[in-house]
Amino acid sequence: MLMDALLVGDQAVPAPAMVVTVAVLAAVQSVFGVGLLVFGTPTLLLLGVPFELVLAYLLPCSLTVSALQVASSGGLQLEPIRRLFLSYSAPAVLVATALALVVGSPGGMRAVVGGMLLATAVIRLIAPVQHVFAGFVRGHLRPLLVLLGLVHGASNLGGGLLTLIVGTTFADKTQIRRSIAFCYGLMASIQLVVVFAASSPAVVPALWLTLPLTAATVYLVVGRRLFSRAGEQVYQWSLTGLVAGFGVLMLAGP
Repeated sequence: MLMDALLVGDQAVPAPAMVVTVAVLAAVQSVFGVGLLVFGTPTLLLLGVPFELVLAYLLPCSLTVSALQVASSGGLQLEPIRRLFLSYSAPAVLVATALALVVGSPGGMRAVVGGMLLATAVIRLIAPVQHVFAGFVRGHLRPLLVLLGLVHGASNLGGGLLTLIVGTTFADKTQIRRSIAFCYGLMASIQLVVVFAASSPAVVPALWLTLPLTAATVYLVVGRRLFSRAGEQVYQWSLTGLVAGFGVLMLAGP
């Protein structure tokens, strides 16, 4: 039963905790475009779920919410930032995910990403510095997109960096979430293909289907309302808080 811990070989998968985690983080991702992977990955790892299973369970959930967001905000139009993402980030995600499954995720990446995100949150709070930083991002967008792909493929923690790039590029909350959802969804698609092509994760079918359905339900019932009711200023302040939260999570985690 899904209300009990499920055994996968010798590994106990805490199904109720996973359902609750996905439901809460689906609400976060419904508003900001990210959340299920960057918060869900360390949460499930702390619950004792192996990394391979974390990917197998969370990627369909993230992909489901991203697909719904893209479908409700203009569809698959190839805007300039999406073209750049396809050219620079997507190949990096593919290569880094395959390497991470073979040799493991590089050590120390959490600390590097965490420090970068905390610095970004501080920058977003200081208006004069924001303009300088935005110019830096625009001037180095291509290498930053490659870095995004490598970080996300190797660790599943690229959501914060993606938020940083898109949040600096756009000022409108609808553009921000639309662009994040497209990029996040495509990264999840690439990773999901690599995970099942390179390994055979022993997922529990009932749980594997329940989690994406939970994420979709949360988005349709709660997430869309939260996003539409969030004022522009509140959204931007919340986005800054989210970036800071990513940073703290990365630095404080084991």
